[in-house]
Formats: sequence, structure tokens, C-alpha cells
Amino acid sequence: MKHSNFFTFLSFIMLIVIIILFMSFNKQFSPNSVVDAANNRTQNNTMATTSASNLDKTEYHTTKSDSIGEKPKETTDLLLTETIAETITISMKDSLFIGDSRTVGLSEYACIDDADFFSDVGMSVYNIYQKTISVPAVGKVTLHELLTHKTYHKIYIMLGINEMGYDFDNIVVHYKKLVEFIKEKQPEATLFIQANLHVTKVRSNSDKVINNHNINQLNTALSKIADNTKIFYLDVNFMFDDENGHLSSDKSNDNTHLYAKYYAEWGKWIINQTAARIGEG
Repeated sequence: MKHSNFFTFLSFIMLIVIIILFMSFNKQFSPNSVVDAANNRTQNNTMATTSASNLDKTEYHTTKSDSIGEKPKETTDLLLTETIAETITISMKDSLFIGDSRTVGLSEYACIDDADFFSDVGMSVYNIYQKTISVPAVGKVTLHELLTHKTYHKIYIMLGINEMGYDFDNIVVHYKKLVEFIKEKQPEATLFIQANLHVTKVRSNSDKVINNHNINQLNTALSKIADNTKIFYLDVNFMFDDENGHLSSDKSNDNTHLYAKYYAEWGKWIINQTAARIGEG
């Protein structure tokens, strides 16, 4: 092959290579390719966010046994009522909240100002009949006196944390007696049994009495008192638990009680749940 022909052939080969490289480069960085890549990243991020946001609900809606005991079974309408809009309103003027220090927190921070609260630190199913509580616009009364002289249509009960350490079966017996006492005094009222809030992992792992295994065991028993007609069971733990079913450490400063701002969230949730179950609005 002549010297000039060789260089001509070599130049032709190099030109073809340059054209192929240019076409590949242009396709890789075309506008459509960039949009497709962005769409793929957005889709992946959306899937990750959805999984994270549903983590608590998935954990709550799955009945399972783990290191903190078995959780009560969900009610059939819980998935629907969790997503009720915050604009739902319901009168709480005819409501009474009965409970221990967590209910005291509700009375102070939940902004349910129209309701009455018969609550006290240390209250339990064992001492509730002897307690005298100052109820605004009523006076200092026992539970018997309050239920005798004032009519309520909605009564919320949250007790059990101070009973830990007593015989389990005996706690349940006394709790049922309290429910029957309230029904007898207020036959037209709808009762809402509230699950006891969990404690943090730190307390649960270090306290042989007040721990989440025992709390879940009691909550399961209390949930069975509900008939979903005149007695309903409400469990707000999914709102404040971490992924392992313990009260989130960032929501409590003493491993047991909520920070004030979370009582307001709890109060809104109670109102929504009440509206969903008894049809008021």
C-alpha cells in the first residue's frame, strides 16, 4: 500500500471513531435523559418517604409478640379514623375525663377547656372512690358525688399505671367494677377506655414493675371490656411510640410523661376519634 493511501485510510478510520463518540456523548446528556434521571430519583425518594411515614402505623397495625409484649388488636375502623381531618369539631361540654397524672397533663395542656376532669397524681382503681378532687364550677367532690349531681354523655377513663405491681387479675376485676359503677351512675353516657401510655425504652428495660410488657398486657385486657357500642377502646400510643413500641425518648423528659405540646396533639386525636365513633359533629 502506498504511503499516501495509508494516511488516507487512517484518517477515515479516525473520523468514524470521532462521529461515534460524539453521538454517544450527545445521547447521554440529552434533555430527555436528564429528565428521566430526575424522575427516577424523585420516584425513589417518594417511595422512601412513604415507607418512613407509614412506619409507626405499620408497627401499630401489626399484632405481634416481641420484647415488650403483645399489643392489643386494632379496631376495624382505626385506619379510617386516623386520617380524619383536623377541622372536625365536637362539643366537649358534656365530657368527663377520669385518670391519673397523664390525665392531669391533658387537663392542663390539651385545650379541652369545656370538659370536666376528675384526675390526680397517683389515682388508681383502688383509691378512686376515696379521692376528693376540685372540679371547676362544681367544687371539691368525690367521684360518687360528681356522677350523682351532674350528667355526662362522654366519659373517658385512663387508669392502670399506678396499679402496676398489684395482682394482675385483681387490677382487671377492679377496673371492670369501676366501669360498671360509672355505667350505673351515668347510664346514657358513652364510655371511652383509654390505653395506658407506654414508657421509654430506658425505663421499660430498668423497671421490673412499670414496663411496656406489663403495660401492653394490661391494655390488652382493658381493650376487651369495650363493646364498640357504648364502650369504646382508644389507643393513642402509635402517635408517640418509636419504631420498637416504646415511648419516644424525644417526647418525654422523665421517661414517663409527655412534653406539654404532645398533649395538645393527643387532645385533637381524642376529639376526632369521638366524632367518628358516636357521630356527633
